[in-house]
Amino acid sequence: MGTNRTALLNSRLGVIAEDPREFISRLKLVDEKGIERRFNTPFPEQVLALDDFMSPANTIIHYKPRQIGDTTVASAYNFDYTYWATDPVRTLVVANVYETTDSIFGKLQHFYRSLPEALKRPVARSNKKELIFDDTNAGFRCMTAGGKGHGRGWTYQRLHADELAFWPNAEEVWASVTSTMHPGPHLKTIILSTANGPGNLFHKKVIAAREAQRQGDSAVQFRFFRWCDHPAYSTLVPDGWEPDHEEWELAQTHGLSMEQLYWRHTKIHGVNGIGLAKFRREYPLTIEDGFAEFEGSWFDQDYLNDVLSSIAPRDGELRIYERPQPGINYAMGVDPSWCNGGDYAVAQVLSADGRQVATLSMNKGGEILFAAKAAELAAHYNKAKTLIESNPGGAGPVVIREFHKLHIPLWTRPTPSGKKASTSKIYWTTSRGSKEEGYAHLRQVVNGDGLTLNDDSTVQELMHIREANGKIEGQDGYHDDHADALMMAEWCRRGMPTARLPPLHYKRRYVAHRNPFVNKRELRNG
Repeated sequence: MGTNRTALLNSRLGVIAEDPREFISRLKLVDEKGIERRFNTPFPEQVLALDDFMSPANTIIHYKPRQIGDTTVASAYNFDYTYWATDPVRTLVVANVYETTDSIFGKLQHFYRSLPEALKRPVARSNKKELIFDDTNAGFRCMTAGGKGHGRGWTYQRLHADELAFWPNAEEVWASVTSTMHPGPHLKTIILSTANGPGNLFHKKVIAAREAQRQGDSAVQFRFFRWCDHPAYSTLVPDGWEPDHEEWELAQTHGLSMEQLYWRHTKIHGVNGIGLAKFRREYPLTIEDGFAEFEGSWFDQDYLNDVLSSIAPRDGELRIYERPQPGINYAMGVDPSWCNGGDYAVAQVLSADGRQVATLSMNKGGEILFAAKAAELAAHYNKAKTLIESNPGGAGPVVIREFHKLHIPLWTRPTPSGKKASTSKIYWTTSRGSKEEGYAHLRQVVNGDGLTLNDDSTVQELMHIREANGKIEGQDGYHDDHADALMMAEWCRRGMPTARLPPLHYKRRYVAHRNPFVNKRELRNG
């Protein structure tokens, strides 16, 4: 296309190529019926979405109901921008499941294949979810959040994160993906998702984006789409059907037609209905709908939402929220792991009066390194009394050994009446009964505002703890390691005196002890 570019740009095709809206309207796609058509009759939401994507903002967040065509218009916009870039612009698409990844990549390929021959530029690669143009080295890579690699091997300028709320291990994947992004004039991140309840990464992004917009940050563009604004979500009303009281109130509050009410009614209560809770998440009328409490939620969601919106996220393995104070008692709970890339190993520190003062979390580096750091952290907090989970085959004994080396006091279960003292335990064994008892107490304290929570990762996990099939566990796709460590820290804190105690020459012993976490100058000044 190189030698004919000037002539092309002076032609009708050139006008189309230079105008994104004109070019996108002529792209061809295959609809759900398998019919190829031009993308020239967008839904109203798609028009607004394209306006957002073309705005100067470098972060676009769309909170939406299902199937309004947002992903399609984002794919078309990214195709236009990347295809006509003269620089080697790389666009990364990350979806929640393989089927969506395949669908998006299929759209991009079809956009290219259906172009007029005069507009086609040579392709270097079009396989393995990569579409690279030979003359500019610009192109796309499409990946799945649950897959391997997460974009490594390339540097990207643009990111399309699809259905972020449903990414498995979203925090980890997001950190991996965004580490490949290169700042510059082409930088843009587009996040599109339906809600998936409270406390996850998408929920946090929505909270942050709304706050950024309230403060007039032009770098962020947030938009919420209601299901009732989508013209397809309406159906004919059969004779004799009447809305109930709740439906009448919804109609009056949100201006819904009878056709929209009946569509909603059948979607919730029909033969293939999904129920009210799921409907609110997938087809929200208000921003709060999609972040409503999960069925079986163990903790007060409204309270945790308030906490999450009031605390600033912290990165890093060690998050210090309050320096240790002389004479103050502290409790620690430890949920160990092998730290080999799977579950997190977490240590939580609480003050005697219930303030979350420090959190240590690791999932790499091995159990010995975690054990050493956790023991050092306990020593740093006035030799915090510690409860450690130790299940058969787990890393608990490794952690206990490190704590013994530093003479950290461990929680001891009171000796049952009539039993020898040797039967006392210094660790926590997780069983169905012990977990129920521990979480019952934690719920009472959290819901009663008895703890001051400062760690966003912990709050997020608490929001996804639920009771299902008689078991208390994290919702599918969410870790519960921070929550478990907090539960053990609170169990250890119970009955601990809150008054200031004599320091017992602790300061002299501590100064002689190496602290790998905190610069001592910072401690003196903090």
